Amino acid sequence: ALGQVQTKAQIQGFRAGKAPADLVKKTFPAHIQEHAIDLVVRSAATKAIELSKLQAVMTPLLTKADFSSLRENNPWSFEISVDVAPEVDPKGYKGIEVTKKSEDVTPEEIQKNIDQILEHNARLETLGDDATVKEDSFVVVKYSGSKNGVAQKEYTANSELIDMKNEQNIAGMTAALKDAKKGQIVKFDTKIGEDTINFTVEVQEIKTKIMPTLDDNFAKDMGFDNVEKLKETLTNNLKSDAKAASQRDFNNQIEEALVKANNFELPQSLVAYHTNLAVENFLNRMFGGKKPDLTDENRKHFAQRMQPSVEKDLRIGYLVHAIAKKENLVATDADLQAELTKALEQNPKQKTQIEKFFKERREEVLASLNEKKVFEYLKANAKVK
Repeated sequence: ALGQVQTKAQIQGFRAGKAPADLVKKTFPAHIQEHAIDLVVRSAATKAIELSKLQAVMTPLLTKADFSSLRENNPWSFEISVDVAPEVDPKGYKGIEVTKKSEDVTPEEIQKNIDQILEHNARLETLGDDATVKEDSFVVVKYSGSKNGVAQKEYTANSELIDMKNEQNIAGMTAALKDAKKGQIVKFDTKIGEDTINFTVEVQEIKTKIMPTLDDNFAKDMGFDNVEKLKETLTNNLKSDAKAASQRDFNNQIEEALVKANNFELPQSLVAYHTNLAVENFLNRMFGGKKPDLTDENRKHFAQRMQPSVEKDLRIGYLVHAIAKKENLVATDADLQAELTKALEQNPKQKTQIEKFFKERREEVLASLNEKKVFEYLKANAKVK
């Protein structure tokens, strides 16, 4: 402790870190004692946990100590509290009843996706001066709103595109524009909150949506040889998505059954830690990495919403570990090598990065493979409806 303080001590007449130990000891007794307590507690706690063969899940907390009795070269006793991993004897993991979700893709689903592709590639074409606004038109308008004869800036727009089918339009706008022509001015009143707003709208352009024709030319524009190839690729993608969704649902049913059958107590400090971590990750994604200005009450609200999911994940983690141990399901070096080979085959241009990842994150990859083995075992022993 004295050495740690000495290396950073700044005392007049000496360069930083070069003051004599006796002078540092006399000048910074409180700092030295603080470092000494930290070192002693950490060292003794680690040794006590090892001797007790406890599986600590978080850093121990100092709960009781008589600091007034702390003397150099004298024995000193204290108490610590530490949360340990629960001893889990997994139950109900064999013969889990699962309803398998269909992996089939219907012709209607294929056609729906084709229609979405055509819709996404549609274009708007401006109609002539004699055109009138229809129920499926797109209208470019200029409008202004006033209240009691006073213009309201927030209700003013120029060259705004109105989709006549959109239910989110200003109430009354769609009805007022129906059958109007280019250059025509229409007026209507509508209630917004407690206020009545008087709108004046000028029709600047009337457009119609032109859908592309599903033919070989369209398919080539999309990067396919012909329409049949486009449909084939689309169908294969939908089948792949359906299969993945079915597998996720299958796994989720197994997880729900495991959690329901194994209601053991979780270390609360671990739950709190991972819940706070989940909240921070969510906020980082939500605010693009910027620190949000949230009250403690807001953070507490987020934590309460996320805690059940965190507890489920922790519980599943302990159960997977316990089942792997009970059924001797262990990922081997051969499994690791097979996973590496698979990754390299799928991403040959990233050979260096992949090999580095597998080397540096070896234990994490093995843990993931262990979990995979356990779920394969659970699925193989499930009762599928």
